[in-house]
Amino acid sequence: MKRMLISLAVLSVASLLIWEFRSSDRFTWPDSAHRRIEQMASVLRKIEGPARWCSPSRNTLNLVNKDLEIREQLSQCMSEISPAGSFEEVYPNDYIRRFYRASTGDKVCEVTLSTVFGNDRIVGSDCYYGIFYEIDDTGAGMTADPFG
Repeated sequence: MKRMLISLAVLSVASLLIWEFRSSDRFTWPDSAHRRIEQMASVLRKIEGPARWCSPSRNTLNLVNKDLEIREQLSQCMSEISPAGSFEEVYPNDYIRRFYRASTGDKVCEVTLSTVFGNDRIVGSDCYYGIFYEIDDTGAGMTADPFG
């Protein structure tokens, strides 16, 4: 009986440690952030447009803010987004982002996807998008709005 109780206690502690490891990003950061961002980009490509958890960038050159008819071109463009660079750990162990871009005709669309780490897990994600005339394109970062 004593061995069974000790075995049960050891098993309980081991299960708790495994659960903590699997449910916490503490041990897998920044890879967990990279996976989250890639999953978000995959969703945007599949739905061919901004998700409800995305916001238009406040960049004054963003055509989404000026012309609602631009959304059809934005949908086509977002279905083709690909990474425009590597992951940027803006604040080490706290905030990671990546820009995704594509072009359609005379326009370029861009999406910024980011995650924030806190309390040993990812506590938030952001998505900002925009479509710009190619002539106004200054490169990756046109949708780099502040987090939140």
